[in-house]
Amino acid sequence: MQDLTIEGFSVPPGERARGQISALELADGSSVQLPLVLINGAKSGPRIYIGAGIHGDEVNGIALVNRALAAIDPKTLSGSIVCCPVQQPLALLADHRLPISQYLKSPLDQAPTDAWTCFPGDPQGNIAQVMAATLFRLISQCDAALDVHTPTRGGRYVPIAILPHMNLGEPAREAERMAQLLGTGWIMRGDKGMYVSDGILCVEATKAGVPCFTFEIGEGGRLEEDQVAIGAQCVTNLLIGLGMIEGEPVPPATAHVMRDFVGLRANRGGLLITERALGEAVKAGDVLCRIFNVYGDEVEVVAAPEDGLLVRTTTLGSVSKGERVATLGLL
Repeated sequence: MQDLTIEGFSVPPGERARGQISALELADGSSVQLPLVLINGAKSGPRIYIGAGIHGDEVNGIALVNRALAAIDPKTLSGSIVCCPVQQPLALLADHRLPISQYLKSPLDQAPTDAWTCFPGDPQGNIAQVMAATLFRLISQCDAALDVHTPTRGGRYVPIAILPHMNLGEPAREAERMAQLLGTGWIMRGDKGMYVSDGILCVEATKAGVPCFTFEIGEGGRLEEDQVAIGAQCVTNLLIGLGMIEGEPVPPATAHVMRDFVGLRANRGGLLITERALGEAVKAGDVLCRIFNVYGDEVEVVAAPEDGLLVRTTTLGSVSKGERVATLGLL
């Protein structure tokens, strides 16, 4: 094995290191630093990039990645790991999906605002584009990648691996194999919508020959011990499956491969009561949730438009017309 050399760091075989790289300069001259965890195994193997926290309210991802990596012994690791546990520090400081201080300062100049949607980025672009370009430089030096998320505040996902579009060839097929190794029990293999759009981290990484998928788990804005434990085990499963660490993966109780999301939105505003459990199989016509106005009158019943699996629920107590109340995964 050779030293792991990346972004000015050099880590000998069988060792781990922490560091930071400069991504942005702010108005006061301070530098926004991206934290890195670098683990170089004593034996040869693949190099995987693991990223979390590209949205500042997605703290479960940060915690679960750190927990999984803390258990790794570099002396028995095959290959190497490049991890950025917080991919957008400005958003984490704001405790918000986006770095809202910069957006509020100059909204038009900050479009696009979300680094996750503007890969491979532009080192001469705005803040989101510069951040994406810095992260993409790291990703491009690896053999595979994992992008860890939760929904934004007010939403909860089952642990789900969401694949890039399968028209991206062999790297996309390898991303699907990796998603199976992750062992969440829930895989979305869709061909339309946000998660397979140009500019999304996993899509652009896979296009560049670095197989990658999106891993969503838990709820935004909360640190949930049960979800952290599940997510850390999933990351461990992936590393075992890739032959990077020893051990037996923990398989899911059931496995679902889905073909599409169906998002359901409120037609009326009011208080939201969800009647189905997250992960439950539902039939067309089954009541998913009810909306009551501020006088206590039921104003809307939201039913499943077709058979599916309840993969995302809204945890907000109230919704306005047009806000999402549930998401189904279609088999």
